[in-house]
Amino acid sequence: MLSADAWSRLTELFGRATDLPDAERVRFVHAQTGDDLELQQELLALIAADADATRRLREPLQRAAEALLQVEEAEVVAGTRFGSWAIERMIGSGGMGRVYLARRADGAYEREVALKLVRTPALSERRHAHFEYECRLLAQMQHPAIAQIHDAGIDPEGRAYLVMEYIQGQPISEWCDQHALSMRQRVELLIKVAEGVQHAHQKGVIHRDLKPSNVLVGSVDDVAMPKIIDFGIAMETEGTELSSGGGTPGYMSPEQSLPGNDVDARSDVYSLGAILYELACGARPEATTTSSPSQYLRGLPADRQVQVATTRSSTSTRLLQELHDGLDAIAVKALQHERGDRYASVSLLLEDLRRWLRHYPPHAAGRARLLAARKFARRNRLMVGAAAMVAVVLVAGLAATIWSLREARQEAARAKVSSNFLASVLDSMDPAMAEDLDKTLMLRVLDDASQRAPRDLAAYPDILADMELIIAVNQMTLEEYDRAIEHLESIRRLADAHPGTLELQRLRALQVLGEAYVVTDNPAKAEAALDQGIARARGGDPAHQWLMYDMQSRLAWVWFGQGKMVDALHLAKEALDGFIRTAPADDQQRLDAAKRYADLLSSSGDYAQSIALLDEVVQRRTRINGPDHPLTLVARRDRVTTRLRMRDFAGAEPELRQLLAAYERMYGADSGYPINVRGMLGSALREQGKVAEAGPHYRAAMEWNAKRYGPESQATVIARHNHANWLLAAGQATASRDEQQALLGIADRTLGRVNPITAEILRGLAEAELATGDRGRAHQHAIAAVKAMRQVYGDQHEGALRDVRATLQKVEVAGAGMLPSAARVD
Repeated sequence: MLSADAWSRLTELFGRATDLPDAERVRFVHAQTGDDLELQQELLALIAADADATRRLREPLQRAAEALLQVEEAEVVAGTRFGSWAIERMIGSGGMGRVYLARRADGAYEREVALKLVRTPALSERRHAHFEYECRLLAQMQHPAIAQIHDAGIDPEGRAYLVMEYIQGQPISEWCDQHALSMRQRVELLIKVAEGVQHAHQKGVIHRDLKPSNVLVGSVDDVAMPKIIDFGIAMETEGTELSSGGGTPGYMSPEQSLPGNDVDARSDVYSLGAILYELACGARPEATTTSSPSQYLRGLPADRQVQVATTRSSTSTRLLQELHDGLDAIAVKALQHERGDRYASVSLLLEDLRRWLRHYPPHAAGRARLLAARKFARRNRLMVGAAAMVAVVLVAGLAATIWSLREARQEAARAKVSSNFLASVLDSMDPAMAEDLDKTLMLRVLDDASQRAPRDLAAYPDILADMELIIAVNQMTLEEYDRAIEHLESIRRLADAHPGTLELQRLRALQVLGEAYVVTDNPAKAEAALDQGIARARGGDPAHQWLMYDMQSRLAWVWFGQGKMVDALHLAKEALDGFIRTAPADDQQRLDAAKRYADLLSSSGDYAQSIALLDEVVQRRTRINGPDHPLTLVARRDRVTTRLRMRDFAGAEPELRQLLAAYERMYGADSGYPINVRGMLGSALREQGKVAEAGPHYRAAMEWNAKRYGPESQATVIARHNHANWLLAAGQATASRDEQQALLGIADRTLGRVNPITAEILRGLAEAELATGDRGRAHQHAIAAVKAMRQVYGDQHEGALRDVRATLQKVEVAGAGMLPSAARVD
């Protein structure tokens, strides 16, 4: 609040400012008020009022009255009630009011909150009418990076209060410096913040005062989690001005200082750019300059440069290079004085930040060829490095290694280390790393290794088996499944020729073979390979038990595809129990087994247990690998699949859109991961009545699978069936019926009648026939669907039988009185 001295200072500065030309007034205010935010806000408000001649006398008097009221405002004593909340102590004060620590006082539950008491002068009588409406908008924001609003109201004395999540954390800049976060870690943290701001914008809320002290960071399960606070009542929606300007010097956009305070989402873009600037070089940007973070850093004394770099776990040279490699361009773009020159939205800023993380040139950098080349090399550092290393090791270096092997027996140990190192490099590759790359080089290197390894490593079967496995795994990564199978089978033959010495390699080959045969739609061979591996691991070295549990988990999924649901559930549970007894909770194979069992539970209708397991898998993988790691995304995808089965379509839609965006960023739009999610999103939309919007997603999934896997693959059959369901929803019943009939022929031939996919096609066919008026055939196929599902799941899995029974009931209701009682199914 302004003291009497501050009021005198305000009066003096106002008089001096109004004597200046309009264009110089804002600069004068910033120069004279420094970091005194409250004085600055009051002075800017008076200057804005000066633009209206009719208010030039009234407004200063009103401000003076408000100042006197603020002087008289007393701190609220402990125990004071505001609705269901009781004050404990004051924890902060700002221009809009004071913040108190409070607790739930009515005994309903225990919760510690931050209660913001908005000053009555700051919240005028005209604004009282809007206050509850604004708070309802704030409460709609549900995002991990936004402090949750719990309650709001106006007490009998006319004091407005806002109850929000109490965050125990540090300002983002302090947290980053204290923990010496690297620039990549800082950008990852800022992305979470920007995602929260983007969510707020989608709800019609603009923060207007984003700064490090309004972004608090704490640790959740050893993962840094930011929370945006103090949205207060700084918002506008549908073009209606509801608030004062707010903002903090150095972080607020230039337009927030102008009369009329016409701000939009780009004001928050500016503030995010200012935070990025400070995270990059340790200082807030100057309002009158567009210098980049690296330019600021270069202007510092050498010892200060070293200090800034050290708090970023870097050196001065490396930090400057990181800033040059795109962060400079992003910050400068976000901090442009003219709104039209900034990023048009937070989503575009996010896109550039993510591009920088993935070693792509940000769009803000323009067509910088040198930067693009450098980012390409960094983006594909592992792939390029691995390719170069493989080319050297397998084409030239391998010959040298073999020569040394022939020289002395001890060199076998060195070769073993070399193969282990090569395995660790290549096994860490993800298909995303091959995006935008020509795979020809990698395939040629692997082909050359395939030809030379049996000849050059014949005297060392253990090393040869290791190399064969490395080659096979990477060929599967490149979707060269037939070639991979050849190498895996060669490992089996090699193990047979050297009994007792290559058992681990044999088991690993059988494990990967099971996966390869599943991917290539050969369940019988997959089952045979996994059966053999399980039997050998069960009677072999106890150190290999984890492979037995892993292969049991994989075999359960094969059985599910064959319609043996009860046996699959039992085996998947047995495998998971084995991992629980022998492996730590964060073991990746154990998490894989938990996810597979959860997927089977979901398919059988046990949604509650499935969701509980998948929640744990998502939580652990997020902590271990990060939120956008492929393993985390797969677990999130499987969890939302269960939500679809629970018919929570509205809840599933936003999660599916997030997954789709993440997958397209990582793999591009024309990849199996986003295509799979598009099919699921189509279902969520169709079930909500958004039929027209769902159509393109269904078609994309169907056409992609048919092109990639062929017209009769299981993936294509499922995608075509979903599209046929959409045809029915779109009013094309005849086309839907014809498509389901064709699919039934394929499913009967390739999967058999006792299969959940076949049963779903029968159900879809019955629905389409009912819509075309063929009730007799609809009833026949509905009964067949129920029978098939019962044979797969038994009668104990009600969730799995829910949809087929509902279809049968619909058909019977439509044909009531037309069907003999003997034809009905309970």
